This record gives sequence, C-alpha cells and structure tokens, in this order.
Amino acid sequence: MYVPARLSYALRPGAPPGLLAAAAAVGLMFGATPFLIPELADHFGISPGLAGGVSVAQVGAFAVINLALPRLARPTGRLLAGAATGLLAANLLSAFAPSFPVLLVTRVAAGAAAGTLTWIAWIDAMRTPRSLSSIAATGPVTALVSAPVLSLVAQLGDRAVYLVLAAAAVPIILLPVAITGSVGPTRSVSKSRSNWVLLGALFLQVLAGSSLFIYLAVAGVEQYGLSPVAASFGFSLNALGGLIGARLSARHRRPGWWLATSGVAAYLTVAGGHAVWFFAGLFWWGLAFWMGIPGVLQMLAERSLEPGERAGDAQAVMAIGRTIGPIVGGGFTDAGAFGTLALVTGVGMTVSGLTVTGVQQGRELLPPREPGMGGQPPPT
Repeated sequence: MYVPARLSYALRPGAPPGLLAAAAAVGLMFGATPFLIPELADHFGISPGLAGGVSVAQVGAFAVINLALPRLARPTGRLLAGAATGLLAANLLSAFAPSFPVLLVTRVAAGAAAGTLTWIAWIDAMRTPRSLSSIAATGPVTALVSAPVLSLVAQLGDRAVYLVLAAAAVPIILLPVAITGSVGPTRSVSKSRSNWVLLGALFLQVLAGSSLFIYLAVAGVEQYGLSPVAASFGFSLNALGGLIGARLSARHRRPGWWLATSGVAAYLTVAGGHAVWFFAGLFWWGLAFWMGIPGVLQMLAERSLEPGERAGDAQAVMAIGRTIGPIVGGGFTDAGAFGTLALVTGVGMTVSGLTVTGVQQGRELLPPREPGMGGQPPPT
C-alpha cells in the first residue's frame, strides 16, 4: 500500500516523516476495525456485537495512556520507537491469538502503543497550524488508500489483517524522530472552564459516532445488500471527505457547525432508504468531522497555558468515547435496530457540534482573563 505521490507531497510539509508514519499506523489500526468485526465473529463463533469488544479493548487502553502519559512522561524519540516496537509485537501476537479473550489482551497492548504514538504526534501537531493540518490529514489519507485493500485482505481472514497492521509499524522504527522543544509532565493546567466543555463535546461527538461507524460495514450489507467490497468504498469516500476537511480546516471560522452537520450525515447513512445515502452520508460525515475537529483542538490550545497542554486529554476523551460507543452500538446491531442507532448517533453528534458553537460564541462575548491564554479571536 503506497500513498499516491500527490497526496504524499501534500502531507510532507509540516511534520516529521516518522510522526506521519506513526499517525498512519494508528489510523490504519482503527480503520481496520469495521472490516475485522465480521471476520472475528466468524473465526471465534461470536456475535458481531461481542466482536466489537476488540475496539473497546484497544481504544480503552488508548484512552488510559493518553490520560496518564502527559502527567508521567516526556515525549521523546526513544519513547516513540519503543511504542512502535510494542505496536509491531502486539499486532503479530494478535494474528496468532488462540482464543478471543487472548486476542482482547493483545489489543489492549496495541491500544496502549497506539495511544503513545498518537500523544507524541499530537504534542508536535498542536504547536503550529501547519503541523496540525498535516497530522490531521494523515488519518483520512491512510483510510482512503487502505479501505478497499483492507476489505480484500479481510476476506483472507483476520490473521491477514493483523499481519498488515504489524507491517505498518515498521516504517516508524525505520524513521527515527528527534523530538525537540518537548514539554515535560504536566504540573499546572489552565483553569479554563470552557476547555472542560470542549472536552465534553469531543467525548460526545466520538462516542455517538463510533457507536455506529464501526458497524457500518455490517449495516451496508444487511440494510442495502452491498457486498463487503462495495461497502468498503463508502469508507474510502469517508476518508476522502476527511482528507479534504483536514486540509481545509484552518480556513473556516465555525467548527461547531460542521460537527453538527456530521450528525445529519451519520443518520442518513442508514436511514436514508437508499444505498446512495450510505455513500453520500459517509462522504459528508468525513468532510464535516475533519473540518471541525482540528478547529476544536485549536480552541483548546488557545485556552491553555501551553499549546500541547491538552493534547493528551483531548485524545483521551475521544478514546473513551470510542471505548463506550461500540458497547452502545453493539446492542442495537445485534438486535438489527440500525435505524434507532442512526437516530441516537445523529442526535448526539449534532448536540456536540452545537455545544462547540456555544463555547465559541461565548469566547467572542467574553474573552478569557487568565494570563497566558491569549485574548485573540479564533484563527482565520
């Protein structure tokens, strides 16, 4: 799997190649989950909802690591290389797990390694809009290129997918990164109350979205009669929209409104009544999500004492949302209630976006007074 030359060139400025490789490996791991669930259900003789436990395991560990590391460690190139080695080992062990409980243990290890890689990448990204745009765009680019490939590889079984995920960790090890100007463990944190509201909005956005997203491959087959390969193109469209959104995210002023419209798109993927809405909804979902998320992260940075202060917290709350979401969605999926699940998802994502808009309007009416937080309006 090679990223097309033009996309690679577009991503090259702004962030070190090793950090881009780390973001790509993590994006590939999470992007593989919808294609793994049906295969894991067949392999271990369990329901799709229970198979979704792999997402709970890996994202739960991801969340814990992103909460703990900012308070315990300093981002370094050695830590990045160690996490990449851990991700490689965890994926290899997952490929040969003899039972589903053992697989869950290996996915906890993979989630912890991925959380470390993500924390280091976003610490660097939140320092400058240019780096933020590059790191944010890496996930959608990876998903765009890999979705059709993963759907084909998944037909060979879950073991083949985990071997591909293991191979994706190798470039991180081969591309060492010197982390400069790194902050140490967090000792003082901004008292901005709006940051807590923004973190809550991120949590709700991802919780609601993940409750449906990882089961959309199942929904596409059962609701619209799509083949797994055809359904995978929906994820490619989602990634394409995400790539466009991530590259354009610094050019607009209202991230909350974009996140609100992603809720409508999510609802239409299942409740639109025609396969066209499955594909159109996934495209707009990706576009709106990535038009909004970098803007919210920038809002967090502006309200913090140091730009990278909330990088771990933001990734952690989103990871916690991704942990709980599949549990919620699994019950609806096993009951075949995709329409109800789509409604719950759409409402949650829309409320999240409106909350961000409310915080942004409050910022404009009452600029923050805390020293070090700045007082300038949101960028662009």
